[in-house]
Formats: sequence, structure tokens, C-alpha cells
Amino acid sequence: MAGRGKALSLYKSILRAHERYLPSAMRLMGDQYVKAEFRLHKTAKPDEVVHFYTEWEQYLAHIEQTGREIHSIDVGLVEPSSDPNGRRSFGKDIDRDLSFSDDQQTQLEKLREEAAKVGGNN
Repeated sequence: MAGRGKALSLYKSILRAHERYLPSAMRLMGDQYVKAEFRLHKTAKPDEVVHFYTEWEQYLAHIEQTGREIHSIDVGLVEPSSDPNGRRSFGKDIDRDLSFSDDQQTQLEKLREEAAKVGGNN
């Protein structure tokens, strides 16, 4: 496979993503598959290498994005999406029954103002 450094970097990135985001059974299967595919493509033709890199880079992006989304939901940073297109939105609604100190209310107001600036809702 041409571009040994690129191949090795991509390979290691995929294995790291598996370690970080996949359940152990999926990780084992995924690691074995990745190893086999990279071994098979060591002597691939240049036009095949381009397609090979593209597909594995897309796979890596998918694993990382999905893993981050699932992690964000698990730790409560975002709520599960009810959007039929699967888009996630940041933030979480605050329970209306909660009471806040004056300092907390001031901080929340500052946060709301800054979020409105970033979101263009001035």
C-alpha cells in the first residue's frame, strides 16, 4: 500500500476509535476486520488505495461522530434526538420545578445571553 505513514496513521486512528467508542464484542470483531483489510491492501494499486483511504476515513468519521453523540447523551449533555433525520441539538431543558440562588440565576442569564450571541438570536 502506497503512503505507509498515512496508512499507519489511519489504521491506528481507527483502532483508537474502536477502543474508545465500541462495546468490547464489537471492538474485537472490528479490530480483526480492520487488521485483515489493511493487510490485504498493502500491495493495492494506486487507484484502489485512494478509494480504500476514502472509505476508511468515512468509517472513522462515522465511528467518532456516533460515539461522541452517544457519550454526550449518556452523560446528559444532550437529549436523545426526536428529529426524524437523527440530528442532535445541544443543551437540555431545565426542570421548571428547580429553584436557583440569585448567583445561579445571574450565571444562567449570562449563559443565555452568550448563547444567544453565538446562535445569532440577539
